[in-house]
Order: sequence, then structure tokens, then C-alpha cells
Amino acid sequence: MWKLELHLGRKLVWLECNLHTGELLLRHLIVDLDSATDMDINPNFTRIFVGPPLIRLHDKIIQDLSTDQHYGYRIVCAVRDGVLPAMLALLEIRPVNHSHWLTTGNRLLRLWVSKHKLKGKNHLKNLQFIEEFIIGVYYPCWFNVKVKHSSQEIDLCIQ
Repeated sequence: MWKLELHLGRKLVWLECNLHTGELLLRHLIVDLDSATDMDINPNFTRIFVGPPLIRLHDKIIQDLSTDQHYGYRIVCAVRDGVLPAMLALLEIRPVNHSHWLTTGNRLLRLWVSKHKLKGKNHLKNLQFIEEFIIGVYYPCWFNVKVKHSSQEIDLCIQ
């Protein structure tokens, strides 16, 4: 910014949005943790079974899902069951994008089932806390909204 001020010959004021600043920090953290989609799968990942089960999706709804949505549904089922299907392990996920929280959730779940090389009790505990939120709150609520279009039914996932 200093160079830009020199070039323009005047002072500039920088206003930033605190929400976006926080999202950028989270994005950089995730990029650092994630590094690549092609991490080796850990067949002995810890199963996470918290919160309400995912709503069962009918074939018509599954056909309407985007690739990211379909992957999200299948990876949540896999982490809850403790078994990652081989076909799911081969799928690639889009890069982290701070405006696509569904993709971010997918990448974090992929990190959980991979040989992520996280060391230390606190790092694993923090990652597990994030994963439990995704498995127990974020995705069940997301798919309930996808299936149940009534505002009365949607309110149930917010309570």
C-alpha cells in the first residue's frame, strides 16, 4: 500500500471487513492443512458419529445434486460409518474457495480420512472438533433444507 501511496502522491485509507478478514485467515489455515487432494487415504481413520443422522435422500434428489453436494453426502456417510468406499477415495475435490463453504466442508472431511500428518494432541483435537460440527450440524442441516422445503420443517435444524 505504501508503494501505491508513493505512486499516487497521497495517503490512502484502507477499510476492511472483519468478517472477510476472519474468513481469509480460516482459508489460509485450511490451505496449509489441506495441501493436496491426493493425500493417501488412511483406512484406519476414526469414525465420527455425532448429531442426528443424515436424512435419507431419494433418487430424484440425488440426481439433482451437484458434484460437490453428492460428494458431501457420501463423505459424511463414510465418516459416520467408518468406511470409505474406494470410488469415493479416488474423487478429486475442488480447491478451497472462501465463498463455497460446502467445498470447504468436503475438503476438511477428506483431510480427516487421509494421512494428514497432523502432530500433537491439540491439532488433532481441534480438527476433530471441526469435523464433529460438520458431521453433526452443518451437513444434516444442509441436507434437511435441500429435502424439506417448508419453513416449519427448516426451523427444526436451526433450534
